[in-house]
Amino acid sequence: MINLSYRFIMKNVTVIIGTKWGDEGKGKIAAKESKDAKLVIRATGGNNAGHTVIYKGKSIALHLIPGGIVYPQTTCIIGPGVVVDPDVLISEINLLKKHGVPNIEKRLKISGRAHVIMPYHKDLDVLYEKLKENPVGTTKRGIGPCYSDKDNRIGIRMYDLLLPKDAIKKKIKEATKLHNQNFLTNGMQNCIVNSDKLALICNNWKSILKDYITDITPLISKSLEDNDKIVVEGAQAFRLDIDHGDYPMVTSSNPVTAGTLCGAALPPQSLNMVIGIDKAYNSRVGNGPFPTELEASIDENGNVFKNDKQLEGDIIRELGHEYGTTTQRPRRCGWMDAVILRTAKYTCGIDYLCINHLDTLGKIGLKLGYIKICTAYNYQGKVIDYYPDDIGVTGKMPIPIYETLNGGFEISSDCKSYDDLPELAKRFISIIEKTSNIKVRYVGIGPANDDLIEINTDSKL
Repeated sequence: MINLSYRFIMKNVTVIIGTKWGDEGKGKIAAKESKDAKLVIRATGGNNAGHTVIYKGKSIALHLIPGGIVYPQTTCIIGPGVVVDPDVLISEINLLKKHGVPNIEKRLKISGRAHVIMPYHKDLDVLYEKLKENPVGTTKRGIGPCYSDKDNRIGIRMYDLLLPKDAIKKKIKEATKLHNQNFLTNGMQNCIVNSDKLALICNNWKSILKDYITDITPLISKSLEDNDKIVVEGAQAFRLDIDHGDYPMVTSSNPVTAGTLCGAALPPQSLNMVIGIDKAYNSRVGNGPFPTELEASIDENGNVFKNDKQLEGDIIRELGHEYGTTTQRPRRCGWMDAVILRTAKYTCGIDYLCINHLDTLGKIGLKLGYIKICTAYNYQGKVIDYYPDDIGVTGKMPIPIYETLNGGFEISSDCKSYDDLPELAKRFISIIEKTSNIKVRYVGIGPANDDLIEINTDSKL
């Protein structure tokens, strides 16, 4: 008789989720949680995401491979929900090998179901942005068009790279019929796809990646049954989710918890904990709503506007080094919005928070003489405690209601616990917890992965 009791105790998955618009510092907590993990999975998005990992004191920038690869006991998976640029992936594999990260061939697995970002997807990305009256501000890395082909059922999957040349050529020809017409109509004849040449490129990718491409089902099943710790490294963030974010200024996948589990090929019953990541101030790359955004003399495209004094947004950007990991674009900056955190709690099922850049916030307070936290909105004549999803209909931006803390603070190098934090920093954390209704479990107090305080969430409140 089969013992089915394990179905009810598969609570071994930790999911790490961005709570705003990305760039919250998810890599720091992914590194922390992956130290004792068996599997580390990337589940959504493509190389429009980015994080930096530390291996033997050296920084390594990754965009597709999970950061948990630096821990020798892990098996790292690129899940079926990811779209993969093979050139970027090969470059990252070579980079990891160059830095001496061991056993990449054995420890990196790519789901054959993951879709491939082809060169024509990048050309389509440029075309679609050019044709829009209000461009999204994509990274132009072909992410959206690849997901579109996936939904149209004409996508090329990693499994397809394993096919004979004639078979992959036939698939490419079928997939690009309409795309080639678009290129021709819009004066982009040089982008028209030659299926023969592209099939040869696919064969080259196959020669390098064939041993990494696999059916990930047995790996995941065994880890679930053995109750191994599994960490899912989220990409992008809540407000960029295509269903739950600031549509249309969103990404092309579902980076909320439910979508992340699906993209990782994990069942909902396996979920143990969701850690939401945010910064002590907020930032955004690309267009879209940003209620607490502050005025700055440099916009995200690098355009400079003459001002007699340095503005709040400039100060936050410079002190926080707010330039995109992937794009290097200047980020839009503003105060902490704890109302969005409260909304994210229920959409993403967040159990605990990590607040990064607390040290930077202290410096901002010292520079400006104050720190602000958005604790509610004034919207349509009412005070509300949630992020409204009808902004596109009303044409109104929720107006932040701030709680202000006077002054700033410095976090000393010997700060090792919550009790060691300055009182103003503790007050800031308390306001976030009260507004969001989520306990803060981790606080980032510096740039390194180890610059992290873990808070005893049972005794602090």
